[in-house]
Amino acid sequence: MPEKSDSNEDSIAERLTAKLQHLMDNSLNNMGVHEMEEISERMRSLLDQGAFWIDQENFNRFAYDLQDFINWLTEFIADKDREFWGE
Repeated sequence: MPEKSDSNEDSIAERLTAKLQHLMDNSLNNMGVHEMEEISERMRSLLDQGAFWIDQENFNRFAYDLQDFINWLTEFIADKDREFWGE
């Protein structure tokens, strides 16, 4: 694995990963099979892209894609919760 030149890159990745883990652990209670499959497909794409960007040593782009996925997942969860509660 390539060396990272900046410890800031590590802290950004750790912070984003912690946010994603929190969402996954605490916010998917009202999801059905279809919703979980959609999340899984998006996550698979994120992992594929992440592997590419890390291989290219473009850690900033990986962080950008990870943040974009977290933003999408947050909105997706909020939309599904509103549907679940009839709002």
